[in-house]
Amino acid sequence: MIDRRAFLVGAAASLAAPAFAAAPAAWDIDFDVRIAGQSVGHHRLAFRRDAAGDLRVTVDVAMRVRLMFVTVFDYRQQAEETWRGDRLLRLESRTVDGDNRDHVVAERNSEGRIAVQSRRAGDRVVDGDMWPTSAFWRPAAVERARFLDVATGVIRPVDIAYRGLEIIEALGQERPARRYFVDTSRAFDVWYGSDGAWLRLEWSGFGLTARYHRVT
Repeated sequence: MIDRRAFLVGAAASLAAPAFAAAPAAWDIDFDVRIAGQSVGHHRLAFRRDAAGDLRVTVDVAMRVRLMFVTVFDYRQQAEETWRGDRLLRLESRTVDGDNRDHVVAERNSEGRIAVQSRRAGDRVVDGDMWPTSAFWRPAAVERARFLDVATGVIRPVDIAYRGLEIIEALGQERPARRYFVDTSRAFDVWYGSDGAWLRLEWSGFGLTARYHRVT
C-alpha cells in the first residue's frame, strides 16, 4: 500500500513549476495570524477583475502583539494594487507601524516605468518590472531579487532560497507545498501549493514566531 505522505510529495515533485489554476472573476485569500497558537491578527487579500480585465487587489493587514501587558508589535496596512498580467499598473498603500505612519503611491508612467511617491523614501522612478513586497501571493515572486517595499517605498534587495517539498496543513487538509526562505529586512518562509496557491507564511521577531494559517 502506497504511503499517503510519500504520494503527496511525489505529486508535487512531478510539477515542473508552480502555476495558477484557472481563477474565477473574484476570489479571496484570508490568513489568521497566530503566535503561540493565539490569534494576533489577520492578512487578507481580495481579488476582482475590472471592466478592462485588469486585476485589482485589496490588501488588509492588522496585527498586534502584547507581552506582559505591553504592546511590542502593532501593525496595520491597507493597500490597493492594479495589475495587467504580470505588470503592476498602480499601487497605493497606507501603513501604521508602531509610531510610524507611511503613505506610498506607485504608478506606471507613459514610458513604462513606475513613478513612486513615498513619505519616507521620497520620490523616484524605478524599473517597470518592479513588484511590491505585497506580491508574494504570486508564486513567481520567488524568482525576483528586488522589491518595492509596499509600506515605505524603499527598494528592498532579497535573497530567496528553495527549501524543498513539505506536507503541510492548509485549508483543512494535508497538502504538498514548496517552501522558500526569503532573506530581507524581516526574513520569512513562504509555502506554495502544487497549483501555485499561497498556503502559509512564517516570520520571527521579538523572540516570537508568527504563523499565517490559511482560512480561505
